Amino acid sequence: MGAKLKSFLFTVLLFTMLSGLHAQDSAVVEQPKISTPNPKMGGKWQLIPASDSDTVGGHIPEIQIDVKESKFSGNTGCNRMSGTFFAQDSASIQFSDKMITTRMFCSGYNESSFLQNLLRVNNYKFRKGLLIFSVGDIEVLRWKRKSTAPKKPAKTPAT
Repeated sequence: MGAKLKSFLFTVLLFTMLSGLHAQDSAVVEQPKISTPNPKMGGKWQLIPASDSDTVGGHIPEIQIDVKESKFSGNTGCNRMSGTFFAQDSASIQFSDKMITTRMFCSGYNESSFLQNLLRVNNYKFRKGLLIFSVGDIEVLRWKRKSTAPKKPAKTPAT
């Protein structure tokens, strides 16, 4: 085998080995760190109204959070809503603006304010059993765990 051919094959082999090492290093470095929100956040929550306008029509906003799927659903106090959220670590959260809502009219209720606050939220924390959503250090929404009413026993026919 000629010296030129040996030199060429050695260069190709060296290049292939170095490319493989670089690809392995890149794969390790480029993988994002994935973390999930606190599992305590999962479940059904009911808004603690900050003002009378939060409960117009007798409906209180509710949210159900699915931590495993990063999805939420519920109601705004007027319309149904659902969407996704992203939690970067154990205290930061961002709700997607690709939220789906129904479009019923609710007189006297400022639903857009509620939705805007939800979309601005970037942090969450727990305090005394409450789930608190905030924008920076400013608390904007407080939620209490929604109690589930015990199921009524089935009526048995009188004999």
